[in-house]
Amino acid sequence: MKSKKRVLTDKEQRVAASILCEYIFTHNNNGYNAEFVKTVMQDYQPHDDPFTHLPCSSKEYAENSLEYRKQTMIERYGHCDGLE
Repeated sequence: MKSKKRVLTDKEQRVAASILCEYIFTHNNNGYNAEFVKTVMQDYQPHDDPFTHLPCSSKEYAENSLEYRKQTMIERYGHCDGLE
């Protein structure tokens, strides 16, 4: 019997991402429990922020991803077309 997949809210993802960021920064990005981070990432499905590569919510990822792509296109080609 398959269980229903839980739909996560933006608030839940933001809280999980915030906790993970605090946890990573408290351990200076080394020496932390990778299994804990992996479990939280699987449970709450945050994304990697394109600028910082730290966990973020789906909504934050969508906004930051668009801005990252715009900046990358401007840097590479001098203009940004088709991302509006």
